Amino acid sequence: MLYLGRPQSHRWVATVFASPREIFATAEQVSALPPFSFRVVDDRTAEVVQELANGFFGQWTRVKRPRTRIRISCRPSVQGTEVTMTSEGQRSATIRAVNLLRILTRGERDRATVYRYRRISPGPCTLVQSWAGTGYPLFLGPDYSSGRGLPVLPASPLTALEQVGRWVHVRAGLGDQAQAGWIEADQLVSDPVPARQGAA
Repeated sequence: MLYLGRPQSHRWVATVFASPREIFATAEQVSALPPFSFRVVDDRTAEVVQELANGFFGQWTRVKRPRTRIRISCRPSVQGTEVTMTSEGQRSATIRAVNLLRILTRGERDRATVYRYRRISPGPCTLVQSWAGTGYPLFLGPDYSSGRGLPVLPASPLTALEQVGRWVHVRAGLGDQAQAGWIEADQLVSDPVPARQGAA
């Protein structure tokens, strides 16, 4: 195989607003273009690996032991998702890793992307309409690994109590039937007209 330049190794750590599943989806779309491919290691780790390399005469050849790769590890936290990214091998891995990190870290300040930071003020709110008819099971804690409660619908009475990072602590329902839980901020919108009892 024809490798140009010295192997490089870099490491970055950042906290981003996107969830691990969104990070992996973006990594696959942005960084896993040929000659790289995307591999899922487990639910919190993935790799972008160079599987093809240029030979001496310019032909593409499959790499038996890839040395150029990007490893992405995600750890959910109260502030968001802590991403640890390492690149090894050729400069191409470093370039792709930096581009991916730039997209993820700038996204929450870009109002045109789904990764934007969404602030939900305390008070009446509602689920986005995509949950109509199916319901959103409340998280019991501000973490994807926590248990789930009963589902709420966009027309269900919902009150935001406080926001912690990408999570909003809410009270769903009225009176003795009310339940507390956590919902992702990007699944909520502030509602100046509180929903009535019941859901359609």
